[in-house]
Amino acid sequence: MELGAIRERFAGHEAELIRPKNTVIASVLVPIIEKDGELHVVFEKRESHIPQGGEICFPGGHAEAGETPAEAAVRETSEELLIPRENIELLAPLHILPGRGIKEVHSFLGFLHDYRGGADPHEVEQVFSLSLSHLLTTPPKIYKGRLQVQPGDDFPYDEIPGGKNYPFAYATRKFYFYDSPCGAIWGLTAEMLYQFIELLKG
Repeated sequence: MELGAIRERFAGHEAELIRPKNTVIASVLVPIIEKDGELHVVFEKRESHIPQGGEICFPGGHAEAGETPAEAAVRETSEELLIPRENIELLAPLHILPGRGIKEVHSFLGFLHDYRGGADPHEVEQVFSLSLSHLLTTPPKIYKGRLQVQPGDDFPYDEIPGGKNYPFAYATRKFYFYDSPCGAIWGLTAEMLYQFIELLKG
């Protein structure tokens, strides 16, 4: 291949995000309601029999075929909180975060019009809310953990300098914990909440 062909091939090329071909796209909505004259953020406590049962989360789930992340966030919120889709006002996209394994999670900010507090009992044990004023003035507890490479048993150590003593890099991750009447808000939900509050603070 000649240099001219390479120039032509990459003319106008934008940087690409490399992700596994079988990456699962999931979406969540950070839902806001008006309650007692204040803005509140709505949370769900998951039913005990479903994956990650008993944990606190935002409404959301996997995007279906042909569905955009924003459409998935609205559909999942409608299904889980039993609210018509037309009552869900998308305000803005927030973040794209890596989830567990090969999952990519898109978060959106939305306002729920005329939400009556309902929820699908098959997925949601309880719905509650925390005021924005409380979240803006009550920082989370923060803990640190380490994500480290663990090669498989068949890894070719003999082909890399240092072999089994190779200094694989590791990533430090912060874990945020918020108190709530229904238990700890932590994990990806707390991380999305923290990033949203930081954006709100400017």
